[in-house]
Amino acid sequence: MTTPEHVDPVELFLKRLGEAEARIEHGNDERTAGADDKARLIEAEVTRRGRGGAMEVAALLMVSKKTVSQAVARAARTVSPLRGLPHDTLDRLLAAELAEVPPLPTRLWAALAWIVRSIYIDVVWFGEPNMLLAAEVEDSDLGEEDIAVLAGACHGLSRVQALAVIDACQTGDLSAFPTTESSGTSR
Repeated sequence: MTTPEHVDPVELFLKRLGEAEARIEHGNDERTAGADDKARLIEAEVTRRGRGGAMEVAALLMVSKKTVSQAVARAARTVSPLRGLPHDTLDRLLAAELAEVPPLPTRLWAALAWIVRSIYIDVVWFGEPNMLLAAEVEDSDLGEEDIAVLAGACHGLSRVQALAVIDACQTGDLSAFPTTESSGTSR
């Protein structure tokens, strides 16, 4: 196992590539959500105008009636925002859960992030992510005291908090963690 100070360049490349792909995916999700919102707005205006509404909206937007019809069809296939959760619900949930995680020194969060990035996380982790995180910490090369503190903290996490910690570790967002430092960066 390598130490945090000696990161393999290939590992770093793959990590950064994964982060870039995650940003692209987030952008694609936003684009899709925006197109769905636009389709629902067009459909609502067509409905409000009643008979001939599609032609009126097409003229107003300076697009073909076919484009308006496609937007109305798309709106019919999308989940209404009144019935579905906002697209960023998972991100907000993870952030809220992470804010409730007990604070640790920044160096321990960095060590945990290093451990998380070196393991393969699959669906098995959804059952008891806190216990699996603690086991990985206990198997690490950290000092005994650090292992005891970090593993204890992992054991005390709820399932969703543990998944929030894993997510923040994988994305490298160490500033999201509550810390015990007394500087302006602590929470």
